[in-house]
Amino acid sequence: MTLRFAIPSKGSGYEATVALLESCGLRVTRANPRQYTAVLRGLPDTEVLLHRPADIVLKVAEGAIDLGVTGYDLLHELRGDDDDDVLTIIDDLGFWRVELVFAVPQSWIDVTSWADLADLAVEFQSRGRRLRIATKYPNTVRRFCYAQGINVFELVESQGATEAAPSLGYADIIADITETGTAIRENQLKIVGGPLIRSQAILIGSRRALRGNRHRLELVRQLCELIEARRRGRLFYSLTANLPGASVEEVGRKVTARHELAGLQGPTIAPVWSKFSGDSGWYAVNVVVPQEELLPAIDYLRAIGASSVTTVQVQHVFRAESEAFARLCARLDEE
Repeated sequence: MTLRFAIPSKGSGYEATVALLESCGLRVTRANPRQYTAVLRGLPDTEVLLHRPADIVLKVAEGAIDLGVTGYDLLHELRGDDDDDVLTIIDDLGFWRVELVFAVPQSWIDVTSWADLADLAVEFQSRGRRLRIATKYPNTVRRFCYAQGINVFELVESQGATEAAPSLGYADIIADITETGTAIRENQLKIVGGPLIRSQAILIGSRRALRGNRHRLELVRQLCELIEARRRGRLFYSLTANLPGASVEEVGRKVTARHELAGLQGPTIAPVWSKFSGDSGWYAVNVVVPQEELLPAIDYLRAIGASSVTTVQVQHVFRAESEAFARLCARLDEE
């Protein structure tokens, strides 16, 4: 039985998804760029479907697609947080990081917070009209406004460049996603308050399509294992150094004296067969350390006599089980 796996059909979402899969040893191939189906090399019985990210959310909810990559902002907008038909399997794939924010004209110097927007909405009402908010996220913005005491407003659906709405006169302010804020500033707007939501690429699955289907679940497990291990591996480096010592035990004690630099579970130590006659008493030490501890670990190995240190970025770090898959199984077992 085939696993139906949907990814974004174009743009940065497609490119980042393909890059992530390829880094996991999974290659997306299609006969030509206009095809909306592809093969995922490295994961058997899997059909890749290319869709708009918003459609992926809806089709996963319907059970027409088993698994999909989309944005948290779209899931939040289209399905809400309490929809049991769509399960978030991995809540951060490492790309598509954006924030949904309010932005107002820069000339509104007295408007700097959500409370100011609530006051402004009341002021607009006293003038006989409503505060107009242009957005592509009406459900999210509506819920947020009511939660913040912004009770009198009108949502204007925006399908084009939302940032231009105030200058074109069909909205007073906007609520839109931004990565850097550049487009907002270029349209003479400023962000007020903090983000309504923070979003990133996520992996979602269909409860109705996956529940009780062992074959599809096994494919999902394999995919989760590879993604988690690859993302984990990027945070670690493998160090190899030659250290002098009288025995494995002596070298081991030196290396593990700095517990935080002694590897994930401890160093691997082996005698070095020297190419120079009579030059014995050297041991090869291998440790895996977090990226932020790379230089401190190198300095420490030097301090205890390392003649040289080589490093390799770790490709994958597998744990006893996939945490994402374990959470998915627990959710599927819920009544």
